[in-house]
Amino acid sequence: MTEGLVERLHDLHDTMVSLADGPSPDAKTIKRLRDELGEDIASLVLTSAALLSKTQAKLGTGVWWATEKSLQQATPWQVAKLKATWFGDRPMMDLCSGIGGDAIELARRGDVIAIDQDEVTAAMAGANLSRMNSPSLATARCDDVTTVDIPAGHGVHIDPDRRPSGHRTSDPDQYSPSWSDVTAILGKTDSSIVKLAPAATVDTSTCPPAHRSWISLAGTVREQTMICGDAIRMADLPVMGRSAFRVRNDASWSSFVSLTAQDERSKKATRISEYLVDPDAAIRAAGLTIEFANRFAMATLGKPSGFLTADETAARAIAESDLAVVGRVIWSGAADDRKLRRELRSRNVYPETIKVRGSDHDPTVLAKRYRPTGETPVTLWIGRNSERVFAALTQPLETVDSIATRIL
Repeated sequence: MTEGLVERLHDLHDTMVSLADGPSPDAKTIKRLRDELGEDIASLVLTSAALLSKTQAKLGTGVWWATEKSLQQATPWQVAKLKATWFGDRPMMDLCSGIGGDAIELARRGDVIAIDQDEVTAAMAGANLSRMNSPSLATARCDDVTTVDIPAGHGVHIDPDRRPSGHRTSDPDQYSPSWSDVTAILGKTDSSIVKLAPAATVDTSTCPPAHRSWISLAGTVREQTMICGDAIRMADLPVMGRSAFRVRNDASWSSFVSLTAQDERSKKATRISEYLVDPDAAIRAAGLTIEFANRFAMATLGKPSGFLTADETAARAIAESDLAVVGRVIWSGAADDRKLRRELRSRNVYPETIKVRGSDHDPTVLAKRYRPTGETPVTLWIGRNSERVFAALTQPLETVDSIATRIL
């Protein structure tokens, strides 16, 4: 049945593209499509056409079939591309494939079979894979992923549904398939990756040896990834460790890999140093903020959830790693509205970017309040160090020399 639906979607490719490129369809066009195609297929064509620009932003250049829910759950192409490299060229099974976000990138490097328990979703994945013109064998089918055979030598990527009841959950036992079913699948292959919610806590006692990684894109953590078996070696990561990957919009990436199995103590700063540092969201989600601070000789301002501070040598090394936002301090003081407004005006600057940690200040409100204070953009940091809420103004490393530095 899935194969027939894939062929039908394939035949409707030009219709969907025409709708996507043209104005919003009027009532007459919608009625005609419903009469010709039936309610369900017409709805899928119209929805995919309306979403195409968003789908292309997430899956990359191409014409892709999608629904609102399936698009929300799809892996961005940049993240999927990174994970695909961890399987080499081995044949793959992409389980709980959705519309094929991961399968598309897996197909670029080797054979892949995408499987989803929902027939329409599996058909969309099949139609999406069929449009790639890849030399690899890339197919999709509808099936129960807990009962499929995993051929010898095949790797597995599995993305359990985190919204089986319509509400997102970070508890793997509430996923579909459940965590016990997932671990049973992992036992059938020697190379696997499980996509998890960033906040998920998993029982790894029944799993193959694993490495856990958190992956961010454009400053937001997109997933926690549990890597098992040979995929750990391919990713050049330690077994039983943790890591953070910062993926950029062009799919290039930087990583920070934990080198210790024990929690570390951080050096606490009594005052703001020359530079302020905000680690990437993946580093924070992975629980690696303190290790990151210690490796680059930084100190924490308040709790580890707050900002870090560093001297110039450390700051330049951090900036080169591209794993954090780094700014050189041109002013720091109390987070007092009148004093801050006066300081901004005296320097003819305004806060283009506002970072807040450990305080209830609203960046949106502050951006509107301080926009008229000057012409040159700076970054405003508001954080907490012990009981004191501080404010600081910074500029990027390459432009800081144009403004006099004053630390109060």
